[in-house]
Amino acid sequence: MFRRLLGASALVAVLIGMSVVPASAGEDGSNRGDRRISVSGAVVVTSDEVVDGSVVSFDGSVTVDGTVDGNIFVADGRVVIRGRVTGGILVAHGDVLISGTVGDDVVALDGRITTRDGARVDGDVKSRREPDVAPGTVTGDVKKLDIQNLYSGILFVFLVYLWIAVTLSVALLGLLFVLLFPRAADATVAAGRKFWPTVGWGALVGIVGPILAILVLVTIVGIPFGLGMLSALNVLAPLGYVASSLILGRLMVKGTSTGARIGAFFAGFGILRAVALVPGLGAIAWVLVCIYGLGALTQAAWRAGRVAPGTRAPEAAGPSPTVPPTVPPTIPPAPATAP
Repeated sequence: MFRRLLGASALVAVLIGMSVVPASAGEDGSNRGDRRISVSGAVVVTSDEVVDGSVVSFDGSVTVDGTVDGNIFVADGRVVIRGRVTGGILVAHGDVLISGTVGDDVVALDGRITTRDGARVDGDVKSRREPDVAPGTVTGDVKKLDIQNLYSGILFVFLVYLWIAVTLSVALLGLLFVLLFPRAADATVAAGRKFWPTVGWGALVGIVGPILAILVLVTIVGIPFGLGMLSALNVLAPLGYVASSLILGRLMVKGTSTGARIGAFFAGFGILRAVALVPGLGAIAWVLVCIYGLGALTQAAWRAGRVAPGTRAPEAAGPSPTVPPTVPPTIPPAPATAP
């Protein structure tokens, strides 16, 4: 099943810009037809047929006794070429047997390529299992693919892309949070200084919250509410990461100016993104950091909701200025009147 899904995913890009036609196109008596695309089932090109375009099969074999004026892409299935293919052949999972002619490379990511006497491949032959090639049938290179290294390289590129995308998006979110809501940022930092209450609130929102949302989804009436809770958590999780970055950075960068807030955020954010580069530890750090930040945000929002309008929270307010006592004015005595 995994190999089929992998192969199907690899072929999605092939279908972009291609019009889907039935797999039986060209079998209505005509000798020439458009490309063939089959989701399930075998594709057969008879000896008197010419396919003008590519042949694509997601789950099924491909047999070519005629001519395919294009390429062949197969996700899961065997390929047999007894006729002529002007393009190349790519098979995600399956073997390839060639006794005819192929005009370009033949690649089997999870299978073996075999060429018989009289066959001709005007390109390279590459397969995960050792290719069985008859002498003089391949003009290019014949190689055995190291599929493990190939998948590892793809995974590495994807993880690097994911790290860059998350870093840029969360950095922008944090910058906007500090610039647009400076008081909320200060209140969040003040709340995050209390470790255990922050951890408790974060666990309540970040762990218990998703569990409750999933339980609510079981009921038909609660599906909209459950989906709304999960969507809200998807938005709040990056904001929790921003809050934790700001709390960590405030341990190193002090000050009440806008520049100090921005510097504190990027100081903490840089440390956390460096930790995210450690394999295995990065995912765990993301979860814990988001939970802690959610706890700080929840406490700050709770306290802000309980403060009367026009006043400041105790953490945000500084020491009360000393007001000199009010001295009542001295009233001079009234002048005495003559008797």
